[in-house]
Amino acid sequence: MASLFQEDGAIRIIEGPEQADGPSVDGGFKVEPNVIANKFKKFVREYAYNTAGAGGINVGTLKYREQLQQNCSRGEYYLVVNLNDLNTHEDGEVLAHALQDRPTEMVPLCERVLKELYKELVAGDEVEDLAVEKLPFIQLVLTCDVDLEGSFGTMKPMMIRDLTSSEVEKLVVVQGIVISVKKAKHKARKVVMKCSNCENMKEITVPDGYSAAHIPSGCDGRPALLEKCPPNPWVIQDELCEFVDDQTLKLQELPEHVPVGEMPRSFDLHVHNHLVDKCVPGTRLTTIGAFCATERAAGSSMAGGRGKGTETVKYSYIKVIGLDVAQGGKAALDISQEEEERFAQLAKDPEIREKIYQSIAPSICASKKDVIDEVKKALACLLFGGSRKYLPDGTRMRGDINILLMGDPGTAKSQFLKFAEKAAPIAVYTSGKGSSAAGLTAAIVRDRDGFSLEG
Repeated sequence: MASLFQEDGAIRIIEGPEQADGPSVDGGFKVEPNVIANKFKKFVREYAYNTAGAGGINVGTLKYREQLQQNCSRGEYYLVVNLNDLNTHEDGEVLAHALQDRPTEMVPLCERVLKELYKELVAGDEVEDLAVEKLPFIQLVLTCDVDLEGSFGTMKPMMIRDLTSSEVEKLVVVQGIVISVKKAKHKARKVVMKCSNCENMKEITVPDGYSAAHIPSGCDGRPALLEKCPPNPWVIQDELCEFVDDQTLKLQELPEHVPVGEMPRSFDLHVHNHLVDKCVPGTRLTTIGAFCATERAAGSSMAGGRGKGTETVKYSYIKVIGLDVAQGGKAALDISQEEEERFAQLAKDPEIREKIYQSIAPSICASKKDVIDEVKKALACLLFGGSRKYLPDGTRMRGDINILLMGDPGTAKSQFLKFAEKAAPIAVYTSGKGSSAAGLTAAIVRDRDGFSLEG
């Protein structure tokens, strides 16, 4: 049985189970989880890209199979999968559509498959008798070929202000600048409890994101003929629990994406495990994740007394599955080999300084009656920056250069400022109310979780 689906004007066909009465959700076709698991396992095992070998013969390299083996041998239990590779593979295309439509369900399924592949490809006979639950957790990290102005495949990066209710529980690609990074915490992935009465052990797996573990009120360790254990007998065994790093970021719209006259909007990102501490305030990034809506705080369910139900207005955040830091646009300067050779030639030019000065805001002309030439020299020094110095007594002197321009109206002060903002790789244009007593770069902000650095 085949299914047609349309996405951004492109019609695609995916194959499902052979039976004609396959399950459907919201009028669309839903592939069974075991089919997705088998296809993902086959994709990791068999996906290869051709590389030129000896004699001009293309040699197929098993990309993800070798990556999984190398990462696990180094003790880094994760696998980075490119969504573009999924769209070009016969089995990966079904998985790509399932990930885009149901990421919260599909990502844990794929991570369980990675455990099985670790048992087959990496560990070998050493863990043959171990259950899948006893194997180390392997994180699935998604990435994509995208820049800040482009798109990848049939999915286009979204603006933060375009995240509406229709995108809840969908895979989204969002770009922005990090303005707040909170201190990393440690969340229990597996909670081990022991009954205080009969010493029965019980394990509870906690899902990723802002979710809490549901602890049962009763113990089922004793047979029905014996006396039941008292209610709420569980005691958490901290030494047997498994923990994972957990961190919250705040992502703000890129300055060039904010409409004129409006304030930039921001969104919370939840990162865990190998994605923790990958960026600092001021970093531009592209994130891939599941757009989730949950309770206001982890574990909060009732909005008051008994019978009042849950909160209907949910707390929205992005559960990050992949991070591409400083990718594309102004965040990174892609310098080709030809440009490097050109730079080397310019460095040998004895008149290079005058050429640089003349390249600063060339539309603004100087005359003998003004100091425009001096301003251009100062602006060139500002853009290149100075060198950091350490004095013998241990004092550190910053290499940053600051400029204060004072003059009558109409003397091109703002034009020089805008040119510097366009020429610098990372810059934010601000004026008037955009500046505050805390500064333009960063400020220490205190909230209920402690102190955080905001850019």
